[in-house]
Amino acid sequence: SSGINAEYGDITAEEEAEEMRREEVQSGQQQELSNLVRQGDYPAAFALSLALGMPYKCLTVIEKIQEEEDALKDIITDLASDQVDTLLGYIATWNTNSRHTVAAQRVLHCLLSSAQFPRLAADTKLKHHWEALIPYTERHLERWTRLQQQSTILSYTWSRMKLTQV
Repeated sequence: SSGINAEYGDITAEEEAEEMRREEVQSGQQQELSNLVRQGDYPAAFALSLALGMPYKCLTVIEKIQEEEDALKDIITDLASDQVDTLLGYIATWNTNSRHTVAAQRVLHCLLSSAQFPRLAADTKLKHHWEALIPYTERHLERWTRLQQQSTILSYTWSRMKLTQV
């Protein structure tokens, strides 16, 4: 006998109650996020989607404010380091899908052109995000370059065809 008296009890009900409380809180926060988006309060919706860990809801908010680049810059300029870390992870994820590339690159541009970029570039915690962005960004650049070349060729061909018809 080691002199240790261990008392065991069934805490299943307590764990279930805690899980239910967490789900209610999360449901309330998701409803609040939907309301913020519906009301057009994009800065608050953006911050809440980052806090809730909802990358595609965050993408939806960004797509809604894409036309207002100054608004996007203002939102991104005010981010704390941990929020930037989360956002860079989202950008890397979005960047892997060509449908989301424009939004991802626009947010990345805002980050790179912000006043806090020197601090972000020196942050070793963020290095893996920067490295993850490079391959897909290069791939998208190559694709955009090919599309631009094809567009130029098509435009030239069309203009030549119009001249020969005259």
